[in-house]
Amino acid sequence: MSQKRLQFVHVAWLALCGGSGLAGLIAGAPLWPVLAIMVTASVPGIAGSLVPAGDSLWRGLVVIAWTVVALAGLILTGGGASPLTILLLAAPLAGLLAGARRMAAEAGVFATFALFLVLVGGALGWVPQPAGWAGAVAVPFAFSGLVVSALMVWMLVHSGLAEKLQQKLQPDAAALPETSNHAAAPARPMVPPLPGHGAALLDVTPEGRLRGAAGDTFGLRALRPGAALTSLFEPGGLPGDITQPGACVTGEATLISGQRVLIAAETSSGGAAILLFAPPAGLPDPQEDARADFEEELKRRTAFFASLGHDLRTPLHAILGYAEIMQAELMGPMPEVYADYPAIIHESGTDLLLLVDDILDLARAEAGQPRLDPEPVDLSASAESVMRQLKGHADRAGVTLKLKSQGEAWAEADARAVRQIWQNLVSNAIKYSGNGKTVTLETRIEGGAAILSVQDRGAGIPAADLARLTQPFAQATGAKAGTGLGLSVVRRFAELHGGELRLSSKPGRGTKAEVILPRASDADLRPLDEAAE
Repeated sequence: MSQKRLQFVHVAWLALCGGSGLAGLIAGAPLWPVLAIMVTASVPGIAGSLVPAGDSLWRGLVVIAWTVVALAGLILTGGGASPLTILLLAAPLAGLLAGARRMAAEAGVFATFALFLVLVGGALGWVPQPAGWAGAVAVPFAFSGLVVSALMVWMLVHSGLAEKLQQKLQPDAAALPETSNHAAAPARPMVPPLPGHGAALLDVTPEGRLRGAAGDTFGLRALRPGAALTSLFEPGGLPGDITQPGACVTGEATLISGQRVLIAAETSSGGAAILLFAPPAGLPDPQEDARADFEEELKRRTAFFASLGHDLRTPLHAILGYAEIMQAELMGPMPEVYADYPAIIHESGTDLLLLVDDILDLARAEAGQPRLDPEPVDLSASAESVMRQLKGHADRAGVTLKLKSQGEAWAEADARAVRQIWQNLVSNAIKYSGNGKTVTLETRIEGGAAILSVQDRGAGIPAADLARLTQPFAQATGAKAGTGLGLSVVRRFAELHGGELRLSSKPGRGTKAEVILPRASDADLRPLDEAAE
């Protein structure tokens, strides 16, 4: 499977090389140098598309070919100021895609060291001055490198997790007895006597937050007063009628950790009393073994994603750091022809870093291991910070960013998650807004909720697509190029905080995304006020 993915990526690179060469010719670059560059750039593509199964030596040659092509491109197109620095990502990514993690790590270290040497060589005058037409060829090839790098990241994540899930959870059709479609549903289990351990009693407010909790915590750190009831369970893991006043419910529920518990609840206008306890010994779960195996596989996958994130962030942060040095012209003024390149490199690297964070956060959330540390967060201040970060992106798209706020809007949420919510929503709004349009960010407090929203004035989303857009990798009809992860990450973060994501759109008039989060309590804000005084 890894061989096919590796071959596909390199065939795509060969196609992109042809398109990049054509773009260079259209921009005025001479024919023979462009043909020579295309042939040289095609070497890793040819090697990767012909890699035989199980040949580790050949896979090493693919990684080396990428490194040599990237280094040659840097030297011939301006050194550290060249947009072709993005090609340094291809070698470690190709190693990871080939299943050679050690080789990928070594390639990442060498790429960072090579970039440093090129920057030093440029400062000392050892790097030759690029030809006048070099920029016309470097930019399309840099864009092709960014596309291939993103494709490799996407393939690394989708390396067979869905197939593993299907193999583990699909029942054996031959072993199932024939049943009628009209067979009576099994009766809900009766609540057994309360055991001496593995039980918890929850007192819940009418707004759905814990007023008090006693007994076992079931290993959940969030099981404490003030937490949202929905944050303790998987999406859809609670019986549907548990929130109806006057309801008496018995049944099963699934905690966010994946543990199955029995539940008995009684609700009234003043809230609800909920009893949770672990199933007594002898109550079987027909898919327990499959679930345990799959959870173990998820843990291994999550550990791999964490390691992958570190491997990807190391060269990305190096590229972003050197781009910032070039923007500040700390090592001397930039040639006029390359003046805009550092900003483009920094913006593209930031987009790729956000994509990596989205992939890792979604994987952790689906594995029941989200990284959340709720604390009082000012949504307005977070919005202003993201607007400063994305201003260059908005300016190049001809879009104006505007914040509508009545002052501080404090939510009880994870600060990093809130920032990532803003980044995904604002980036989407800029992408789908036309030149001269305005994207409006808004924060407000309504009752016990803190609300943030982003409104664009783009083409809008068809009503038939709205319901599925928050699923991973789903995109609307006619959507622009992207992974389809942004809104699913926003929805998952909102649900983990006990909130929700609301989408509304009118074709031709734009789209509005609202995220409802729990409002920070006065008790949580008091220490901040005292510190300010």
